Amino acid sequence: MTQSKSAIQLNQLLQEDADSVLAWLKSIESGHSSPPEGFNWLGLAEAASFDAREGDRYHPNKPNIKWAEVATKVYDRLAESANADTRDSFMNSSMMLRAATIAKLGAIPGHPVLDSDPILRWFNDSLKMSYSEAATKAANWKKCQSEEIRELRQIKNRLRVISVLADSDKLVLNPEIKSWLSLLDKLP
Repeated sequence: MTQSKSAIQLNQLLQEDADSVLAWLKSIESGHSSPPEGFNWLGLAEAASFDAREGDRYHPNKPNIKWAEVATKVYDRLAESANADTRDSFMNSSMMLRAATIAKLGAIPGHPVLDSDPILRWFNDSLKMSYSEAATKAANWKKCQSEEIRELRQIKNRLRVISVLADSDKLVLNPEIKSWLSLLDKLP
């Protein structure tokens, strides 16, 4: 069985170091090159995320920040062109990797992965209801309409990302975010 050009390209990329893959991504972003038709972007994101979490052989418990940058860039790229439901999944993956990396390495403002502001902004910008509305609906979520339950579940998924930051000693969260976190176990 022969592999497609896009599968070969993905396999070749995964043999490279993260800096080379970042250079390839930047070349695509700038329009100087283009990926093969049907390129497996999700495969690249997932493999890079795995490598980011695994670290390297010299520092197995320390995330590999360069692979985390590759993974978040690709997840963000996938989210830009996805429908709403799939976009949420890609953004959750991107933000969870960022939060897990910050929890291990600490927050660095302006860094493509270690800046906590994009995570907090993503959470706040995605809210479609106030804290008090969410708290009221969470208390009786079984009586809510299916769309409200779905939104409460999306809030819970996003709060799981925030909870990774809250559980670490690397970031102090503001009182408003802490209030939202108090709903985590009450949401469907």
